[in-house]
Formats: sequence, structure tokens, C-alpha cells
Amino acid sequence: MKFEIRRVQNGMVLRVEPDFPDAESEEVVYQERGDDEIEAFADFLHYLVDHYGPTTSRHSPKRIYVSVEPGDKFEPL
Repeated sequence: MKFEIRRVQNGMVLRVEPDFPDAESEEVVYQERGDDEIEAFADFLHYLVDHYGPTTSRHSPKRIYVSVEPGDKFEPL
């Protein structure tokens, strides 16, 4: 598979070209949202891991885990 990410005005487009000549290309869109850009990008990463990442389980020695957490110097108001 070949992956290409390109920046567009309000986000990014991921183009996936499969290795098989008869298969169709796929495009996945990440759209920035003014209200919660971090959560939107995390959702995009979750989609990539779920659809294109390696298959893992809770018993795997290594897994890819996407989480949103505050910065180490963040102090709530």
C-alpha cells in the first residue's frame, strides 16, 4: 500500500493506493474543527490505526495507543 497525506485548506486528505492493480484508491479526510481540533485529529489517528494499522489485541506485546491528555505544565483555571 502507498499512503500520501496532503494538506488542504481546512485539514488533510489521506490517499491510500492499494497494492492490487484492480483495487480502487481511497481517500480519508481529516477536517479541522475550530471547537476541538485536538479531538478531531485524535479521531483521525484512531481511524488510521483501526483501518490500516497492524492487527493487535490486549494480549499483544506492543500496541499503538492514541490518547488525548493535558500537557505536563498545564494548570487548570
